[in-house]
Amino acid sequence: MKSEALHECLHRLIPHIDAARIALTGGVAIGMHVDVSGGDQRHGFAADDVDFVTGDVGAVRQTVTNDFLVSHFHLPQPGYPKFLIQLVDSTSRLRLDFFPDTLRALGRAAVIDVAGFPLLVLNANDILDHKLALLSTASVTSPVEGKHYADAKSLGVMCGRDVPPVAASRLITTAYSQAADEQCLRCEASRCDAFPLAPKRAIIDILGYA
Repeated sequence: MKSEALHECLHRLIPHIDAARIALTGGVAIGMHVDVSGGDQRHGFAADDVDFVTGDVGAVRQTVTNDFLVSHFHLPQPGYPKFLIQLVDSTSRLRLDFFPDTLRALGRAAVIDVAGFPLLVLNANDILDHKLALLSTASVTSPVEGKHYADAKSLGVMCGRDVPPVAASRLITTAYSQAADEQCLRCEASRCDAFPLAPKRAIIDILGYA
């Protein structure tokens, strides 16, 4: 990911969010921490998506649909207490994911310049805690995406913490769907006028997958 693309994406996003209630996480945040620490800079802005955590979906205003396509919109449902807002920027061709702040890490986030904008960014230890919690659930029958293990190892070196080994049989590389007619049951159960879902074909044309 080029910083110019991230800058343009954030320029359109920021008017539609409550920045005090949202923090950057994921690959972009890890790349920033690695860069600041002067460590291995293979991460950089290598991610194709931009991940955020927030306490509730209300931190993303419905006006965001004026500038972004809605790929997924999940509200808490029986047996599924989480939420997800997944947006697609047709200009930068970036995906933006908003997840629940399950570790209550938002209060420990610091404001950092992100591609020219002051944003809260989760600290490296909190991101590592999230990766380790995810990896602890990995099994042969329910594998975890391998990038999380790679991220955890980089963060472990940076934070001076041990990362338990994870067998290759418990890791997977996700194959994203390219089916334009595929339906997401959680999206269907969460349908609302404020966050209308974009056609899957429009998402595939931008990202190459739905």
